[in-house]
Amino acid sequence: MWQSIRRVPLTHPFVFGTLFTGFKNAGCDVLVQKAVEGNEHINYRRTLVFGTFGMLFSGAWQYGLFVKIMPKLCPGAEAFAAKPIREKLKDIPGLKSLAFQNFVENGLNNPVLYFPIFYTLKEFVEGGPLLDGIKKYKMNFKEDLIAIWSVWIPAQFFNFAFSPMWLRVPFVACVSAFWTGYVSMTRGKKMNLPLGEEDKVELEVLENNNN
Repeated sequence: MWQSIRRVPLTHPFVFGTLFTGFKNAGCDVLVQKAVEGNEHINYRRTLVFGTFGMLFSGAWQYGLFVKIMPKLCPGAEAFAAKPIREKLKDIPGLKSLAFQNFVENGLNNPVLYFPIFYTLKEFVEGGPLLDGIKKYKMNFKEDLIAIWSVWIPAQFFNFAFSPMWLRVPFVACVSAFWTGYVSMTRGKKMNLPLGEEDKVELEVLENNNN
């Protein structure tokens, strides 16, 4: 039985990676809610956001990106990952490919897709306007970008340099257990946008009418 279980990541990498990241993300959020924030009751909508995002983005999309798209963009990536460190350091095309893969991940995937999709999905589950998700991303852009780069630039250099293809998504999932905890603590709670001028006028009118 144990031998069969061990073969699952190799024989069914897409299913394994997708389910693993979904349950992992949801579990990290529950842990933050109970152990860090000390909430008596779990906010299941919030957990649904993290679980769904984990399955769709961190699991399904990143499997496609790391295992299907990256090898086509960088045909020697798998062979480079299998080389000893000394040979890696001598492989100039391989090192360029390593830098390119990290650029795709941290120059395009994370800033352009990760947070916009997260915030939009969060608004959808919470029942808010989807456009507010993009507004919240713009509001937190600088802080989010610094945080995600500080974790994922070094992590993905290691991942792309040493992980075989089947291990790339599970590796990301393990590192992102800590990252997801951070996102849950800083972005998990419902966020309100700053009031615009029109909103302030309407609020002022309502307060005057109540008085």
